[in-house]
Order: sequence, then C-alpha cells, then structure tokens
Amino acid sequence: MDRRRFLVGVGTGVAIGTAGCLGGGSDRPFPDAEWRNKDGLDVAALSERHVEALVDAGGATLFSTAETTHDGETEPSPWLPSQEYESAYDLENGRQYVRQTVTESEETDVSELYVADDVALIRQQSGDETQYGRQPVDRSGDDLESAMRSEVVTGIRVEGETAGGETEYEGLNLWNPTSDGEGEVRGEPTARFTADSFEGDRNVPETVETAAATVHVYESGVVPRLEQSWAGDHDGQEATVDVDIDYRDLGATVSEPEWVAAAREETSA
Repeated sequence: MDRRRFLVGVGTGVAIGTAGCLGGGSDRPFPDAEWRNKDGLDVAALSERHVEALVDAGGATLFSTAETTHDGETEPSPWLPSQEYESAYDLENGRQYVRQTVTESEETDVSELYVADDVALIRQQSGDETQYGRQPVDRSGDDLESAMRSEVVTGIRVEGETAGGETEYEGLNLWNPTSDGEGEVRGEPTARFTADSFEGDRNVPETVETAAATVHVYESGVVPRLEQSWAGDHDGQEATVDVDIDYRDLGATVSEPEWVAAAREETSA
C-alpha cells in the first residue's frame, strides 16, 4: 500500500459501490421524491439531498469494501488490492477517523488516522511493525464540513469540469439505474434501483465487459448502500472488481481509538 497516497487522500474517498441482483420489480416507492426521474434517478438532486441529510445529522460513516480477483499467476498492473476503507465524521466535536486495511494480505496491513483538537495522529501497521506519526492540523469547522461534503458523495457523484468549463457529474450517471421495487437497509424501507450497463472508463479492469449495480435510497434521499461490480480484460488477464459502500451511523460521535494514547506518547516532543 502506498502510505503517501493514504495520507494525501485523507478526506477523499474512493469512488466505489456494490454488486446486486437484477430484478423485475415494477413498484416505484416514493414516487413523488424529487430525486426520482420517473423510473430512474436524478443524480444531481439525489446527491444534494444525500449530502444535506448527512450534514444535518452532524456526521456519518462511509464504510466500503473492495473485493478483487484476477486469473493470472502474477498481479496485473495497475491493480487494486482487496481492501476495506472507513471514514467517520463528527462535526459537533470536530473529529475525523480514517482506516484503510488491505485484506488480501496474510500479514497485517492497516493505516489509521484520527483528527481532533488540531492534531492528526497516525498509526501504520505492517506485519509485526507499528509506527506512529503526528501532524498539526489547521482546519476550521467549515473546513471539516467541506471535506465531509466532498467525501460522502463517493459512488454517487463525483463533480468535475469539462474542457469547456461546464460542470459534469461522474458517478451514478455512468450507469442506467432503473426502479426495481422496494428494498430494506437496516430496518428502513428503501427504493431499490438496479443497473446492468456502465458507460464510463475504469483503471481496473481497463476493459469493462460486464457490469452490474444496485442502489438503495431512503425516502429522505440518503443512499445507505451502493453495490457495483465490473468484470473484463485487464493487463492480459480476466479481472473482477466488486465494491460495496455503506453510509451509516448518522449523527453518531467519533470516539477516540484505543491506540491514540500510545500514539501521543510515542510522538510527544
């Protein structure tokens, strides 16, 4: 794992989602929701409602997994190893927690970051070795909220700009999500959308031959779960990528991890 990329990428998630079954449901839950576009989704409206709801709640946790496979004996390049990513925000207390774990390795490979009181504490575990770091953080409450707003549209919308200066949205708009009836996530009813066509470009796999996605939406516009999968040729091999994202713990506080005391002691001047 590229430790520098982890640190630079804190506060910006990986654009990912989850693989789901395609169904034939004809129901359209929440038919009058502003984030609907008949049987599809208004991605811009959905992302706005999703972000505002999470910010109004005072924070949330993004939890994602990536499961990857390739059929060759050597790892193709570039490659995305199977991993977990977790990023939690607590706007009221000004805290953030980030964890990235490579799960396909037999040895421990974890990077963690905890930000509070204008200090970022870092723990990196590789095998039996543990290292700690400390960095000052000059970030206001508005800065933390801005970072959260940017990250919690991961998998839903990534905002960019065309060569002509126009805003473009890269995320669910690259799929063909269609209403697939009712669903449920953590005991709350959802509108479920499924897709079987992906029109974007990917680094892994570099040629998408088949793709599928499932998106759950609460009536409020919160997207609690996304599931996406891609399969195709990559660096001369057949490769698959299955990515799941959960948005959860709305309004929950971020607790201080147990390792923080050791990090403070190890990095104190």
